[in-house]
Amino acid sequence: MQKQNIFVENLNMETQTVFHTSGDINIFPCDFERGQQIVAGGTHASQKGRMITEDDGTSYFKHYRHNSGSRYNRLFLTAHGDIKETTSDMIFTLRFPKKYGKSLIKALFCEETEEMKEYLIVK
Repeated sequence: MQKQNIFVENLNMETQTVFHTSGDINIFPCDFERGQQIVAGGTHASQKGRMITEDDGTSYFKHYRHNSGSRYNRLFLTAHGDIKETTSDMIFTLRFPKKYGKSLIKALFCEETEEMKEYLIVK
């Protein structure tokens, strides 16, 4: 699988950066940098990743890998949940709509946790 580029090339750009108390960060090219086309294959790019900002304002953005496969391996499925694993954890998930009401949720919870327990005993 070939990695798709986000930007047309590696480049340096002078910017003005605004750090908001909410954690939002806005980055704007300086006027003399405007007019460049830096996004590969379009007019904008949407990126997922992690931003680290040091106390002096130095910031680093590392994008997440895309299409690298799921980090979870589903082991077992119930009507309202599942058991998944990662390399280091087993994850038990149950989700019930609130509209079911407490008594039905309680009954389904007991039933589906029993199913999960049986899976673990048999496995």
